[in-house]
Amino acid sequence: MGKSVDNIFNIIFAPATLPVAKLKLTVENKFTYLKNISGLEKQNREQKTHIASLLSENEFLKQTLIDKKITDNLKNSFKAIIPVRLSGSSGKFIVSSTAPLDKVLPGQPLVSGNVLLGTVLEVKGTAITITPLESEKSPSFPIRTASGQKGFYHYAGNTSQIGEVPSQYPIILGDFIFTEPGELFPGNLIIGKITKLLTISQEPLQKAEISLYDSLNANPNNLAIITSP
Repeated sequence: MGKSVDNIFNIIFAPATLPVAKLKLTVENKFTYLKNISGLEKQNREQKTHIASLLSENEFLKQTLIDKKITDNLKNSFKAIIPVRLSGSSGKFIVSSTAPLDKVLPGQPLVSGNVLLGTVLEVKGTAITITPLESEKSPSFPIRTASGQKGFYHYAGNTSQIGEVPSQYPIILGDFIFTEPGELFPGNLIIGKITKLLTISQEPLQKAEISLYDSLNANPNNLAIITSP
């Protein structure tokens, strides 16, 4: 009699318990699947972090080799330089370096080879802000022409200029312009070429327009800051 009752209950409740069992199995399978997915995502994140670290190390080593090459190329021209690279611009030119920046000072020249491109404005952390030659904020500094006339560099009216040249030494169109040696500047850095006279010969001080030899806007290679001319 007892077995018959059990059989009756099994027959009656089997349709109800079977879906519950299947549901339990389905939930367990999905939980295991989600757990595996979570594990794969964690592994993927770890791999991406590792790859990013390797890429960063590779870029640092690559830049170190480039910096060494620049240093080797320019070490016979200047006493001390720090190789740098353009690292961003938000209305300003920013450069950085793999070398220590403790010797970098405002006013020091930024060059590409022997071509002057600008001067250091300020150093903040690992970022160096550069004032390009084609800026109203560019400092004035002594320069000379290939023919020997001496004056000062200015940027005014959206043009690079040589000014304050005594009239007894006439400016010659087509002459190249070079830096004069000073505390921060070495001599003979190339600036550009005279393309237009801006004064008449009767004026006591002459000035002329300069076409720059190169510009930071052209993203030049082999950048360096001269820390000791």
